[in-house]
Amino acid sequence: MNIKTIIAALLVSSSFAVNALDLEYLSDLIAIPSVSADIKEVNRSMRFTRDYLVKRGVHCVIETAPDGREILYAATTPGKCHDFVFSVHLDVVPAGKPDHFKLVRNGDRIEGRGTSDCKGNAASIVEVLCKLAGKGFSVGCIFGPDEEIGGAGTRWMVEEKGYKPNKMAIVVDARARTVGYAHKGQTYVKVSAKGRSGHSSRPWTCDDSITKVALAYAKIREIWDKRHPLPEDKWSDVMVPTYIKADSGALNLIPAEMDLILNLRSVNPGATDELVKLAREVATGCEVELMRYSPPVNTDPKHPLMESLRKTMEEECSAEISFGRMVAATDARWFVSCNIPIALIGAKGGGAHAVDEYKSISSLEEMERYLIKFLEKNR
Repeated sequence: MNIKTIIAALLVSSSFAVNALDLEYLSDLIAIPSVSADIKEVNRSMRFTRDYLVKRGVHCVIETAPDGREILYAATTPGKCHDFVFSVHLDVVPAGKPDHFKLVRNGDRIEGRGTSDCKGNAASIVEVLCKLAGKGFSVGCIFGPDEEIGGAGTRWMVEEKGYKPNKMAIVVDARARTVGYAHKGQTYVKVSAKGRSGHSSRPWTCDDSITKVALAYAKIREIWDKRHPLPEDKWSDVMVPTYIKADSGALNLIPAEMDLILNLRSVNPGATDELVKLAREVATGCEVELMRYSPPVNTDPKHPLMESLRKTMEEECSAEISFGRMVAATDARWFVSCNIPIALIGAKGGGAHAVDEYKSISSLEEMERYLIKFLEKNR
């Protein structure tokens, strides 16, 4: 290591202890009710975070997606592609009452809508960017605007606008003290039927759409379960109906139309095609439509960067860190096309989407420290 590298390392290290998690910034961010469907408020959270970052020397760009959502990309240096790219999201699910958009601190615990999913994580990454800006690091972050409803904004940023990692994507939306390397893909398939409505006392005069779809689903369920028995670790292609619509407006009127949504959480990339094909073969008299697809994430945990992250976490956390898999989906899915390792991490918290949502301040600061050490090792 030459003298310039040593000096640079000392300068970076000396700044790490300054400016711990900024609870004032996080409190103001929580106060913005950036529910996914409210584009105006989601955009406000993007601009607020941009203004905060720019004041602290971070390069920021806001792109506007076709649906009007503003998406923030912040980085230690200008450009679209950086060696390491974080992914967090600023949208949240609705709150049960307005008070949920108020940050409450109780010792090490902070509560409020988004503290756990995912604004607390965002505040930690904001600190990482601020502390590394202008110090020779190549690090960026996509702040997702709609992860809670599918993450189309992050997909657009990566696949359409070209904001991509050169070496690794780190998605901060997972369990604490674990390096996630895989999660399931997500597919929605709609099975629908259109018939002829009529009085329930004379079903022979009707074309019963409910029975068509119900019988089709029963066949799909039977065949799918035989092909995909659920293993003990639950790591398989799991399909379940999640939405039904067949409202005639009266209890004694047979409806003309029926929709059923099949939700598939897949381990195998080919599972989506399999479900669509099966539904079309079995659902006689019904229409089958692929509504949404996102691929499964599967990174080799033996990749040097994955192992480096795990070891760095062990050093900083003074605990054994393992690799893990997730059954839920995150914006990690949109980095699969980049052909780079994808790590999923998080901080200690709980109650995501619930009234008792919370995050641990010390865990967020711990995550900040081990990420900076990891990036320093691998720049």
